[in-house]
Formats: sequence, structure tokens, C-alpha cells
Amino acid sequence: MAQSSTSLLLGPYLRLEGISCAQLPPGGKGVEPPTASTEKTLDGSASTAAPNLKTFITKVITESVPFIDSVAPKSGTAGTWAAKGKPKKYASSGAPVYLYERTVAGADLDKIDGMNQFSADRKDETWFCRRSCHKNEATKGSASWEEFSRSFKDHHAETEDAFTSTVIGAREAMRWDTSGIEVEANGDRWTNITMVVEEMTHRIDPKPLKNRTFPVLQLAAELKGVQEFLVISIPLTDFEKSPYAQYTRDKSLVIGAYVAVERVRIVPSSGEIEWIMATASDAKGVLPQWMQNMGVPSVIAKDVDMFLAWIPGQRAG
Repeated sequence: MAQSSTSLLLGPYLRLEGISCAQLPPGGKGVEPPTASTEKTLDGSASTAAPNLKTFITKVITESVPFIDSVAPKSGTAGTWAAKGKPKKYASSGAPVYLYERTVAGADLDKIDGMNQFSADRKDETWFCRRSCHKNEATKGSASWEEFSRSFKDHHAETEDAFTSTVIGAREAMRWDTSGIEVEANGDRWTNITMVVEEMTHRIDPKPLKNRTFPVLQLAAELKGVQEFLVISIPLTDFEKSPYAQYTRDKSLVIGAYVAVERVRIVPSSGEIEWIMATASDAKGVLPQWMQNMGVPSVIAKDVDMFLAWIPGQRAG
């Protein structure tokens, strides 16, 4: 049975319900589709509740760090997620992929400060997670720290687009100027921060199921002084109303939602690269949630195989 969330401090940002554009901090620059010639700035005037950029980043990281750490705590204590099935093994990966599950009860979501307290019949939030540990080497079956950092910290959407065959479109719709910003969260200092809005479109089979598009706010940050970074993705509930939306406005696509947090770090005791990714998703449309959930674990585990099959082709020589 999946682990309950009652012992875990929860927050309003890292949620499948997502946030609205009005909750985004001011200062985000967007590009109106279909050309990239006209830039506008989101002034944040839509909501007086929108925090400033540094405060927003601090809140999101503060909420995300303990949640992802609960999978495999750095302290060495036991994780609180339920193991799911046997480890997956792939030809392209020298490391097995472990899968986990956690359910955040709807009743617990109702108690979170900052979420809509009047949501009728709030459903449970089912999370799935994968964890794998890789040699820090640019060799077959693995990848170096530089390759992980470049691929997922600096070019996350482009990398996912490159190695995932079902991704049929990806674009950056907005970006915030985070230069010089460092934040304190959970007693640690986070730096080299980026924050963007990404629209990504996935092919969904079999037809006549419609393809999906996922608008997310994506925040990436490095833990200062060590080799570790986070990538946090938060769904946007009304991005189709933004002048910077393209795929989200496409009536041939169904707007889906996913929330995710990814932690990549070098484990001090072993020198290996630990790669953890946790997500909850809803592809919307006619597929019931229980049916969607059946396929998520194998899909996220397969990402490890696809990345490690793709990265050798990016190496010089």
C-alpha cells in the first residue's frame, strides 16, 4: 500500500492542482507566438497576492526539498515512500531503476494553507518516483556529472525533447531574470537559479486519442558548494489565456497537467550520481485517472534507459 502523507509537511506549490498565471511573480518576459520578435513583460498586476521573485523561489524550493528527500533521505534514515515492484533493468543503463509510490490524501490537501479551501470532493494525489545511482563516468551505461548537469540543469526541455520519441513539440514561453539571486531554504543556500515557462506537447496513442500539451513553470537551482541540483515543474492552470501561449491555445490538443521534482547529486560516500524524479500527473481527456496511473511507473523508469541510450551520441569523437 502506498505511504500516506500525514507525517510530511506539505505546501501549496508542488501540487498537481497547479497555480494560475496570477500567482506568478512579476518580471517574467514572454515571447508572443508564432514569432520570437515581440517580447512583453508580465507585470504581476493581476494579483496582489503574487510574491516577488526571490520570495516565490524560496517558497517553492523550501517546499520541494523535504518532499524529494523523503524518497531517500541524505541523513541515511529510511525513506517514507512505498517501494513498487522489482527494480527495472535496461540494456542502456548499468544501474537498476527503483520505483516508489506515495499518496497524498485529499483530506491532507484540504488542510494546506494557500490552497483553495472550498474545493468540493478533492481527490487524492498519487505520486510515482524513480531512483537510480550511476557511475560518474562518460562511458557506456552511464554519464558524467557534467553530462547530467548540462542535460537536465541547463537544458532540461531540450534534452527531454531530444531523447523522448513521444515529445513532438517543446518551446520556452517565458523567462525570469534570476541573475544574482541566491536563496536560503531549509538551512541551505541555492544558487545558479533559472525559472521559465515551458510548453511541451506529447503524442498520445492509440488514435483517436488526442495529443496532449503540458504548460509548466520550471525552476532549476544548484545547492551551493556541492554537486547537487533540483528541477521543479509546476502546472499552470490557465496558461491558455496568456499572450505567450502557443500549444496551450491549440484546440486540437488536450491540456494535461503534471507536477514533478527532480534531484540529481553526487553521493559523498560513494561518488556515484544519484538521480531521483518524482511526479504526479493527469493527462485529462477520457482516460480515467486509475488507468493512467497504471502506466506511469514504467514510463518514468524508461526515461533512464532512453537518456543513457541517447547521451553517447552527444559525446565528441
